[in-house]
Amino acid sequence: MNCPKCTGPVAKLGRYCARCGHDFGEELYERLSFYFGLKDELEQFSQIQNSLSSGLGKISVKLQQYEELLRQDLEKAAASLAGKSGKAPGPVPQTPEAVMAATGSQVRTPLAGPEDLPMPPPLEPERRGTEFEVHLGQKWLLIVGILTMVFGVGYFLKYSFEQGWVTPAGRVAMAYVWGIVFLIGGDRFRKKGLEAFGLSLTGGGVAVLYFAAFAAFQIYQLFDQTSSFAVMILITVLAGTLSVFYDAKWLAVLGLVGGFLTPLLLSTGRDNHVALMTYMTILNLGLLGIAFYKKWDLLNTLGLIFTYLLYSGWFARHYADHKFWPAAIFVNIFYLIYSVAPFAYQFVREGGEEKKGINIMVPNSFIAFGYSYVMVRDHFSLAWVSVISIFYAVVFLSMASYLYQKGRHGHEGFVVLLGKALLFLIITVPLIFSKHWITIFWSAQAVALLWMGIRLDRRGLINGAYALLGLALFKFLFYDYGEVFHFNLYNFAFSGSYAYLLLERWVTTFVVLVGLAKAGDMAGKASLGVLSARRNDSAVISAAMGIFLFIALNIETAAFFHDYLVQARFAAVSVLWTLFSVALMLLGFRKNSAAVRKVSFALFSLSVLKVFLFDMANFSTPYRIISFIILGLMLVGTSYLYYKYKDRIISVIADDKEEHTR
Repeated sequence: MNCPKCTGPVAKLGRYCARCGHDFGEELYERLSFYFGLKDELEQFSQIQNSLSSGLGKISVKLQQYEELLRQDLEKAAASLAGKSGKAPGPVPQTPEAVMAATGSQVRTPLAGPEDLPMPPPLEPERRGTEFEVHLGQKWLLIVGILTMVFGVGYFLKYSFEQGWVTPAGRVAMAYVWGIVFLIGGDRFRKKGLEAFGLSLTGGGVAVLYFAAFAAFQIYQLFDQTSSFAVMILITVLAGTLSVFYDAKWLAVLGLVGGFLTPLLLSTGRDNHVALMTYMTILNLGLLGIAFYKKWDLLNTLGLIFTYLLYSGWFARHYADHKFWPAAIFVNIFYLIYSVAPFAYQFVREGGEEKKGINIMVPNSFIAFGYSYVMVRDHFSLAWVSVISIFYAVVFLSMASYLYQKGRHGHEGFVVLLGKALLFLIITVPLIFSKHWITIFWSAQAVALLWMGIRLDRRGLINGAYALLGLALFKFLFYDYGEVFHFNLYNFAFSGSYAYLLLERWVTTFVVLVGLAKAGDMAGKASLGVLSARRNDSAVISAAMGIFLFIALNIETAAFFHDYLVQARFAAVSVLWTLFSVALMLLGFRKNSAAVRKVSFALFSLSVLKVFLFDMANFSTPYRIISFIILGLMLVGTSYLYYKYKDRIISVIADDKEEHTR
């Protein structure tokens, strides 16, 4: 494949040519993404095939070698039997009949397939009991034994202190010796092939070392806090190093637990939050580095849990407003660590497996944002929280953009990242703006979200767009009209004046209507059926748009005439209903929609009832005349439309009946 501009080869995926920078365009770039995706999958399968062929070849060679050894052993056995009986070994029978004749026994015919293979005998109760006994003796007795020894060391130190046998320094030194002995013994047993036994001893040694460091500071006050802290950091580093060297995940978990317990074990009650959070940051980076290198996503999850537990404990006891900057900076460093690290673990690392570690990004962002929200709101104001929400949205959008450029927008992680980015953008709107501007931005965001959901074929994004659009519509009708524009439902008029925030009200109404219209158009072109199993979503959205438009026109008409021509107010509403009915009827004929025409009939009926039962009794003669004449003209005009489009309606009904009878 060559670039159409410079004719250079297109060797890798990109929106632009690597040689001349030519823009391939959106459509061609999508085709290139599909091609290179298939190419990568083919190369992966080829590597698997090569590895499989190589392995089968090695097994075949070993099988031939073993067959030769068996042949030699059989020949030796035959020669030995011939020497005892004085007979030379005869030819080996090759057929079942020959075998029967030579041995006098019945030979079983070859099995037809795997289903004919004899099933292995069921495991006897004695054997099951033996295996359970071995498992109990190897694993659980070892674990209980090591824990018992750790407690024994502790009680020995306590008892020796009470009896005055050994000085405090000697007791701590003995505990360190016990830990080192456990480590050396674990390594020796591991080298002798008893890996599980050796690793358990190693874990016990790490636990004893932690206990010795704790005793040296909290019990005997042999070391100051800084020295003890440094010793426990070295023990944590030792546990992490041994876990990588021995390929033992649970040693890393032990180091993680010990590392996060270190500040609690060595706490003096005084607050040194900068040192504490710096230590937590370094510890997290080290543990996540091990997780990245060894593919242990459990460390990501445990690190997240212990980090926020420790931070929450500090926040509850020591946070004050003068500690705002360190607290806010470090909680967002933790947010970055547990957003970027799982992302790199899953998507950036070469040959990375697609695991569910990325899911910790969701609680991570909510927890960090919650703390940031409280601190920023109290230290500055609510509007400044938008800086944090925009920052979070940019981080998630950057990661989603990376996946899109790599052609991995079909992965579930892409939807999670994009959804998180849009969520924080949605949160940002009410933080920065207020009143009706929130409705405007939410309507625009809903349309953008629906466009992305349709383009990426993601049901979750489409559902989110519909929910946000419904939220914007609900807010405008039930909050903005009353709280922002001061609409009085009892008087059906705006308090003060009809002109109050007139332009803002009309702009908001227009944006919501355009949003509904655009959403209905996109849903119709994509043939979406999320909102209704029987109808296209465009029909449901169009119905919602019609209802909203009808409500808005009634409010505007009634409020206008309330302020400027109150006697004609209800007659104007009747005329509006009639005109709206005609518009629906025309739309029903244009779309050949019986449902729309039925709604128009219903509204016509309400208009007639209103004119005859209400307008006739309450209006003066001029407005009563206008109301009756307009309604009559519209009814006659509608009747004319039925005469004009009778054949089309009949043909549509006939087609529907024919389709149902098939």
